[in-house]
Formats: sequence, structure tokens, C-alpha cells
Amino acid sequence: MLTSESYLIAMLCYCGAGLVSLFLIHRFWLVRLPGAYRRILMGLLFALLLTPVAPNPEANSLAPALIVALFNAAFLDGWSSARYAVWVLFASSAVGVALAALSLWFVPTKNAGSQREHASNLPSSGVQPENFQSTQHRDIS
Repeated sequence: MLTSESYLIAMLCYCGAGLVSLFLIHRFWLVRLPGAYRRILMGLLFALLLTPVAPNPEANSLAPALIVALFNAAFLDGWSSARYAVWVLFASSAVGVALAALSLWFVPTKNAGSQREHASNLPSSGVQPENFQSTQHRDIS
């Protein structure tokens, strides 16, 4: 069994790894999605990755609910032992999606039209604007 210090360190490491993975997913995998879909998907992933639950009714520690649900369903009594963790995951996922949807109302995403206008002002790849001056030194001797 873990001591209280090692349990705290393990949970902090798990939460840190979850936050880093969420940042990387947001930065690299979801970059092409529109802002509304990205926020809702991040709310769902946040809830799935970081929701804690007690592994069994008599346990006095917490574990990630997704891991508890998978392990209890696979290695213990099946659905009867995983039911509580699944319901906690379902509820936290609903709350995460609801909070993400509320964030769209309170903090609207950037307008797609303004992004298109900004992109139209940029030169196409390989074409330099007329007033472009190179900073590279040319030897013309």
C-alpha cells in the first residue's frame, strides 16, 4: 500500500501528465477544428482523463475513474463492479461538456470571417510583396 506522501506524489504526477497530454492534444491534434468543437471536445477529454473515483466502496483513496472503470470491468465482476465509476465518468463528462458550452456563450470564439480576411492580406507562399526588402547581404562583385 502507498504511504500518504507517495500517494500524493503519484496523484500529482498523474494530474500533471493528464494536463500535459491535454495541452498536446489541444495544440497538435485539434488545431484544425473550429473553436466551438475544440472547446467541447477538450471539456469531454478533461473530464475523462482527470475525474477521480474510489476504486471500491471500502477504499479510502482515489484513482482515475477511467482506469477504475476499465480494470473493474475487465478483471473483477464486470459491469456490477464498474457501474459506479462509469456513472461518475458519465456525470463528469456531462458537466465538462456543459461547462465548455457555457464558455462559448461567455467567451465567444473568434469570428471565422475575420480569420479569412487576415489570411487574404497575407501573400501567397513563394510570392514576395512589392515593398519587400531582403535583409540578406548580396555580393555583386
